Amino acid sequence: MIRTVSLLAALALAAVSARADVSPVPVHADVVVCGGTPSGVMAAVAAARHGHSVALLDLNAHVGGVVSGGLVDTDMGDRATVGGLADDFFKRIVKYYRDMYGADSEQFTRCRNGVKFEPHVAEAVFDQMLAEQATVKVWKRHRLQTVKVEKGRVVALVVDDLASGGARTFTGDVFIDASYEGDLMAGAGVPYRVGREGRAEFGEILAGISAGPKEIRGLGDHRTQAYNYRVSLTSSTGNRVLFPKPEHYDPEPWRTTYGRRVIERGHTHFGELYVSAAMRAGPNEKFDTNWGDLAGANEGYAEADWPTRDRIAARHRDYFLSLLWYLQNDPELPEAFRADARTWGLPKDEFADNGHFPFQLYVREARRMLGRYVLREQDLTQDRWKSDGVCAGSYGIDCHVVLRLLQAGKLEPDLTRHVSVENYDIPYRCLTPHEPANLLVPVCLSTTHVAYCSLRMEPVFMMLGHAAGVAAHLAIADRATVQNVDVPRLRTLLRQEGAVLDAGYQPQVKIVRTPEHPRPGDLVSFSIAADGLKDPLTNVWWDFDGTGAVSAQGEIAEHRFALEKVYSVSLVVEDQTGRRRLVAAEVPVGAALARDVTIDECDAELVGRWDGAYPEIIRADHTRTPDVFLGPGAHFDVARGGQKAPAFARFQTTLPHAGSYQVCLAFRPAKNQATNVPVTLRDATGTVRRTVDQRTPGTPFPFVALGKLQCEAGDVSSVEITNANTDGRVAIDGVRWVWLGD
Repeated sequence: MIRTVSLLAALALAAVSARADVSPVPVHADVVVCGGTPSGVMAAVAAARHGHSVALLDLNAHVGGVVSGGLVDTDMGDRATVGGLADDFFKRIVKYYRDMYGADSEQFTRCRNGVKFEPHVAEAVFDQMLAEQATVKVWKRHRLQTVKVEKGRVVALVVDDLASGGARTFTGDVFIDASYEGDLMAGAGVPYRVGREGRAEFGEILAGISAGPKEIRGLGDHRTQAYNYRVSLTSSTGNRVLFPKPEHYDPEPWRTTYGRRVIERGHTHFGELYVSAAMRAGPNEKFDTNWGDLAGANEGYAEADWPTRDRIAARHRDYFLSLLWYLQNDPELPEAFRADARTWGLPKDEFADNGHFPFQLYVREARRMLGRYVLREQDLTQDRWKSDGVCAGSYGIDCHVVLRLLQAGKLEPDLTRHVSVENYDIPYRCLTPHEPANLLVPVCLSTTHVAYCSLRMEPVFMMLGHAAGVAAHLAIADRATVQNVDVPRLRTLLRQEGAVLDAGYQPQVKIVRTPEHPRPGDLVSFSIAADGLKDPLTNVWWDFDGTGAVSAQGEIAEHRFALEKVYSVSLVVEDQTGRRRLVAAEVPVGAALARDVTIDECDAELVGRWDGAYPEIIRADHTRTPDVFLGPGAHFDVARGGQKAPAFARFQTTLPHAGSYQVCLAFRPAKNQATNVPVTLRDATGTVRRTVDQRTPGTPFPFVALGKLQCEAGDVSSVEITNANTDGRVAIDGVRWVWLGD
């Protein structure tokens, strides 16, 4: 759902029931940062380090957003991509536990190189980083009321001081919206979106609704992934308080879920129910819980006024505490279990001014700006390098439940499919609106829902905040708009300050052809357009028919197309360092009424255990080069404890044209994959069985021909893959039916 907020709407956005007169003396700072989130803290520190005065406005009584508010088991992805001030933050965490407890202590070990810590330690580190900058002033418990825009620039914010009941005006040269909600951005009239795009809008395989009847799958909606609280739990006897009974106690949602597990499965220990092997204790026996998602209860939060948001947050708090109170007190549960549950509680030394409960609702997704570039799924899986990149993302596409849909008589969760990704760059353009000229948005930045599901991790927000702070400095120093900041200079400064850039670099090439619209039999000339290559190309391969066979080599090639159809043309290039890039294009020939049928594995029927991952080329020298033929990565079968979990995949289509089809399976060979993958082709004429070797490298392209079918228009054809009795992992990345003519 796209929104463009007028100034009148923005005035209502943060209205309060009782409002004192605005202070007559505005507070001025070079840079005004709205939102004391980790991104906001880093933006403030970065701007101040370049000599600017900064006003950091925070909604809460504590800075650090959801990190100092309980998210202390960090989702990071590739640690090597975390640089700059974000890297500084995690190194300070390590230093704290080493200095406080010693390098041989359990606390130091459990901080796991800085990615696990305690909420109050995170807050102390944020406070320390801010205190080191004399030109930063933090204004806590301030809530945005109105935004004033003149001549295409934000000139002032009016903010409610929740402590005094009054209001205060802030003016500045550059404004940074680092809030989770994007209120400053919306109040300034910047267009934005709430919810999920449809698959057709940007061609994203993972976009839109993913559950329910097939007629609605792929459609967009206005919903976002569920919120919760990252509540710290502890079993430390000397540092716990029993779970408090919430104001609106409701155990009913839990009786048929956790209650049934306790009663029917005979659980006797609280920890047995909640503390999995993956949920290891952090320092001082504290656990960061990441359950209790309340699907659908966040609807409307993104655009709501503050009283409504407070009610939504309170409902989430009551929901979570109802579970904890239920497990410790409800008489329907066995006394032995309740007694064990009462050995757990909330840490006494966390959130003491908030009943030991986190002060920050985990807002996983709210508004997303429609800025100068919209980061899409393809930017995470294929076009991963950006010349104006200011930081890297690396965490997989990770979506919590969005809603629950009735399916086969049961309520099933609907969420974007999880897929891992390789490192990718986030461009500066995603932080900048088309206007105003002095606003940067590092949290509610310009991306699709699918892309946001990956980059929404707090280390990335910290790095984006760092980039925004340095960009604000350049805009002020050069008297430039944020849209016209000298990006090469910005990237140079970020590198000097430890940022990791170009983490997703691949040779940037495009397919060029002449003529653009050939007829059958025409000689078509193909060449490469290259953009900013770091190293010269050494190998170039062409596939003109879409089957994976090498049709030609070299930067210039010629080909005659025989049929009147849309051909699937692919190109793989390799530079002298071994980095590869696969590029695909559709070439319409003649009237082009016919086309091949390609189905990504995300659209296949997957049964059993399949893990989404980013496929890799494993070459003879054991170097790894990521690549895909289509869509968001590949899927692999799963082995647990040395045993394969049964897995089955069916790719099925109705063939649109009569004639012959070459059926091709897409995957990337790897040394740990099977040599004997069973594949079955079915169509109206019968069944053909094949065995595919997925270990031995073939051509540079991901497709392998399985066999030809002779079909009538409207025939149903399927390709089925299993992992039964295979001698390695099984990979699937799609199936293509290449039409060969009548």
